[in-house]
Amino acid sequence: MKKKLISLLLAGTMVCGMTACGNSSGDASSSGKEETGSSESGGKELNLLAWAGIEDEAIAKLEELTGYSINYTGFSSLEEMETKVMSNSVQYDVAMCSDYVIEALVEQDQLEEIDTSKIPNYSRLGEGYLSPSYDPDNKWSVPYSGGGIGILVNRDKVSTEIKGYADLWNPELEDQIAFTDDERMALCICNLVNGNDFNATDEAEITAAGDKLKELLPNIHAFTYSGYKLMLNGEANVLVTASGDAYKAAKEMDNWEYINPSEGEHMYMDSYVIPKGADMDGAYAFINAIISKEYLTRKGEDTNWGYGYTNLEVEDAAKEAGISDQLLSIAYPADSVYDTAHYMANIGESSLTYDEIWSEVKLEAGSKIE
Repeated sequence: MKKKLISLLLAGTMVCGMTACGNSSGDASSSGKEETGSSESGGKELNLLAWAGIEDEAIAKLEELTGYSINYTGFSSLEEMETKVMSNSVQYDVAMCSDYVIEALVEQDQLEEIDTSKIPNYSRLGEGYLSPSYDPDNKWSVPYSGGGIGILVNRDKVSTEIKGYADLWNPELEDQIAFTDDERMALCICNLVNGNDFNATDEAEITAAGDKLKELLPNIHAFTYSGYKLMLNGEANVLVTASGDAYKAAKEMDNWEYINPSEGEHMYMDSYVIPKGADMDGAYAFINAIISKEYLTRKGEDTNWGYGYTNLEVEDAAKEAGISDQLLSIAYPADSVYDTAHYMANIGESSLTYDEIWSEVKLEAGSKIE
């Protein structure tokens, strides 16, 4: 199943958003051991740009595996990430990015080409994750994890039938929804609910998506990147978020349901890229470490298995750890979910309209924005 579903994800990405040769000093695949680098920093530093929320222990582990002292900067949206790279105010050596933004950065000559032979652990990535339509030759990005934006429901508190995104507008869900604070995700979902293209570029359709999102505000408890915490403390009973965070909440809950929306789920792929002018040795060391089984499963039974990591050894480790099929289905859904999935695309100047409409929604939402 994995090869098919991943291939579908990547083939559809631009409807949206390497086989390692081993390095010259040793072939990781022939030894059977992952290569993760030195544990001595020797004063070497690396500037990392990634999603906000990476824990201190994760950075410490990456420093151990790479031999670099890591200066970490977090971002809260892909738009913010793109702006930070484009501004050149800081020389980042490696950055986490997603599908449609990778294409935009390539078009603007903001990325270094990647020599995958310098990333030994690349050989452990599933073939289906490679050669996406936005980077068919794997010149610009290394896939890290994939997932979707589904709906997690606390069935001890909510009996309302929910089959798709459109059901979120049910008045029975007043003040119960934690919704990820992401501009494109929220408005593109509203495009679907309105019966329009997921990546609508028509101004009237984008405006209609904003109006639809405003209609949802009575049911929104908060727009937040920490929705799983609100689920666990009882402030929210419905969570619309990335599968990794849905997993965090579900594994602590007794009676839950994860719904792959009937309209087709919004899917995504997070990857690592190397900005122009980067310390290439440091970037390669970092990417090799962060896709390693040693890093990804460092917490043992407490590993978040819900992120859909591209290293195939991780899913195998999850099964060996006794993770239930129900929980694993959040990160690795049935093939049919990918058959109808939606992916973000580079929409060019239409993104300015999304910005404008999102600002209007946030203004009306007021304190619901965390």
